[in-house]
Amino acid sequence: MLEALDLDRVQQQVYEALVDGAVTVSELRAAAGVGAARVRAALAALERLNLVGRFPADRGSRGAERYLPVAPEIAFESLLLAREEEIHRTRRHIQHLAARFRAQAAGRDPLELVEIVTGRAAVIRQVDQLQRSARAEIRGIDRPPYANSDPDRLDPKTGMMPVQAQMLRRGVNYRVIYDTDGLATSHRFDTDIGAAAELGEDARVMADTPTKMLIADDCMALIPLRAAPNELASSVVVHPSGLLEVLCDFFEVLWGRALPISEYLSGRSPGAPDGPTAQEAKLLALLATGLTDQVMARQLGISYRTFQRRLHGLMGRLGATTRFQLGMRAASLGWLPQSGAPEPRPNRQV
Repeated sequence: MLEALDLDRVQQQVYEALVDGAVTVSELRAAAGVGAARVRAALAALERLNLVGRFPADRGSRGAERYLPVAPEIAFESLLLAREEEIHRTRRHIQHLAARFRAQAAGRDPLELVEIVTGRAAVIRQVDQLQRSARAEIRGIDRPPYANSDPDRLDPKTGMMPVQAQMLRRGVNYRVIYDTDGLATSHRFDTDIGAAAELGEDARVMADTPTKMLIADDCMALIPLRAAPNELASSVVVHPSGLLEVLCDFFEVLWGRALPISEYLSGRSPGAPDGPTAQEAKLLALLATGLTDQVMARQLGISYRTFQRRLHGLMGRLGATTRFQLGMRAASLGWLPQSGAPEPRPNRQV
């Protein structure tokens, strides 16, 4: 855990052994399981970092020097502050480089504004890299085919991509439009989409989206090379340019037409206290997508029969005899997600 402060494995073992009560080289050898020479080298390095103090041998100890650790909250504070300052300097330099890059973008060769990524593994790496590059927001259109759907690429508990979960926890905002084809074949409201909603992803649903897309801030986009590929084996990376601006605006138009679902999936359904339960809200959100009953039952992680029972129970609660009536009455009560106008975008730094 201390590698970030440039302590190697033996130095960490020696320091932790000191914390646990070992004080002499022989005790440290036994605790760390390494030779005396490596223990002494580690102690010397720890002394230089002011993490350890050396004390003369007590009488009767046969000349064995004692080493005592500096309290961790004191010892590592200066190292942490120095590392944080180093990170700040690096970030400022990266921002300076980014400003220089944007300043030169207008005069670049048009061929340099896009690049082709070929091969499934390369596409997966580019997807991860694009997400990690974001500082404020990721926008995406999610639809088949998928390059990263192997089980070993997904979190075994939630089904999410680990990179997305990491970025959401870091505070990067995600706005994602899910195509109904992906909902019918790959994604689950009760696993990956629901888990993303719990972490703060703002999700919407739309049928017949025109393409897959991933946009990091207003700085980079990734789209398939072919309009309707059978498999995602090649993609186009779009750098700051007029094309990138068009893709960003195109996403916002689709976003304004898509159906919001995140609040319903995460149990944060809007409305009065006597509004739908979390279970009812998810069912209503699914009904609005136009998916089949079988797919909706699978999305909720329940059997078809249980789905039908819940649906008819909700219809009875609202006094509806048909699904059309159910939709009308739920909408009049504010129980259904509503599409909204595109949100105003800040001035781009492209």
